[in-house]
Amino acid sequence: MLLTQLSTAQIPAVYHEFADFIGENHWRNRVSQLEAEIRGNRFLGHLLRKENSLAYQLAELAELRRRYGSVPLLEVNNQQRYASMAFAAQALSIVQSRPAPLAEQFRRRIHDALKKPEAMRGLRLELSAATHFSRRSTKLTWPEMSGIGTYDLLIPELGPSGLEVECKSIGEDKGRRIHKREALDFYGLLWPHTKPLLVGLRTGFSAVLTLPGRLPEKHAQRVALAQAFAKAISNRASGPLVHGAEARIVEFDVAEVGEIHDGYVSPHARAVLEKISQTHNRETVVIGSQAGGALALTLQSEQDDTLLKAVFDTLSDSSRRQLSGMRGAIFVVGLSGIEGDQLLKVAKSDNSGSPSALQLAVSQFLSGCGRDHVVGVVFFSEGALRPGTDGVIDSGGTAYYFPKRQTPYWSEDFTGLWTSLGVERDG
Repeated sequence: MLLTQLSTAQIPAVYHEFADFIGENHWRNRVSQLEAEIRGNRFLGHLLRKENSLAYQLAELAELRRRYGSVPLLEVNNQQRYASMAFAAQALSIVQSRPAPLAEQFRRRIHDALKKPEAMRGLRLELSAATHFSRRSTKLTWPEMSGIGTYDLLIPELGPSGLEVECKSIGEDKGRRIHKREALDFYGLLWPHTKPLLVGLRTGFSAVLTLPGRLPEKHAQRVALAQAFAKAISNRASGPLVHGAEARIVEFDVAEVGEIHDGYVSPHARAVLEKISQTHNRETVVIGSQAGGALALTLQSEQDDTLLKAVFDTLSDSSRRQLSGMRGAIFVVGLSGIEGDQLLKVAKSDNSGSPSALQLAVSQFLSGCGRDHVVGVVFFSEGALRPGTDGVIDSGGTAYYFPKRQTPYWSEDFTGLWTSLGVERDG
C-alpha cells in the first residue's frame, strides 16, 4: 500500500530508516560534487540546487543527524524539507511490501535518480500519479516491478479490464537546440572576459548571442566564440561573429527589470528582458554592477524550438513500445518549469474557443492511427505545497486532462479522473 499521508512527528524515524536503506553517502557525495561545480562556475548555482533540491534537503538532514545523533523533532517542522520526506516515506512504503530482489531494484533506481535530475523527475511524477489514484481509493500495481508490463502503473478497478498509466516527465530542455546547462557553461567561459566590462557600468545592456544551430562542439571554439562575444559587448557593436554567430547589443533602463539576485531572473524581469531582447523562452542571466548597471546575457539558436513535436514524438514511440494495446491507457505528462497558473491560462484560452497549440497537438495525437487504446492524455504543472484544514499541508498541481471518448476502449470510469486537480476537456 502506497503511503499518502505523513505527520511531522514521523519524519525523524522516516529519515533514519530511509538513510540506512539507501545510504547517506549518496546524497552527501552528490551535494559535494554539485558544490564543486558551482564553485567553478558562478552561474550554475540556481540551476543545480533547484534540479537536485531533494538531495540538498536530505544532505541537510544528514548533517543534523551527524551533529545531534538523530534528526531533532524541532528541526523537521520545516516545509522546505517536506518534499524529501514525502518521497522517502513513499519509497519505504513501496519497498516494505516487495520481496528483497524487487526492493533492491527500487533502491538502485533511487541511487540513479539522485545522480540524474531527469530520472528523479520521472520517479517523482510516477509517485505523484500513484498518490492521486491511491487517494481515490483505487488499487494499483507496478507492472515493471512485478514483470507484467513495461508501463508505469496499472489501475485494475477502472474500466472493464483496468487502466494502464504511463508517466513522461518533460524537462525544460525538451526540443531545445541549446540546453540550459550548455548555456550556463558558456556563460562561465564568457565571465572572465565580461567581468572587466562591469566596472563602473551605470546602465543596462542586453547582449543576445544567436547561433545558426548548436554551440560549437570543441572547447577551443567555444572559448573563441566567448572572446568574440565579449569584444562585441565591450564595443557595443551588433553584428556577425565567428562560427556563423551574431551579436545584438541593446541598452535598457535597469529600473525596469528590478532587483537581481545571483544572476537569477525573476518572472517579471524575464518578461521585461524578453521584450527588450526580442527573444522568448531563452536562457538569460543578469549580472549587476556595483555602480548600479546590469549586463543581461541571452543565448539562442536560429532553429526554432520544437517542444510540442518532441513531446508527442515521445508519446507516439511510447504508445507502441510500452503500452500493451489490450486495454485503455492514459499518458501522464509532467511539464517541468510550467506553473499551475500558466497551464490554467492555456485551458481557459481553449475553453474560450481559441484553441492553443497544445490542444491542436493533443487532438492530432489522439486521432492518430493505431492509438485506439490511448484513452487520454493529462498534463501536470509543477507541484506546490498548499495549506489545508486542521494544519494539513497538501501537495499537488494543476492538471489539464484530454479524454478520448471515441474509442472502443473507452469507459465512463475514465471521466473526471483529474477533476479535483484541474480542467477536463474532450480530446
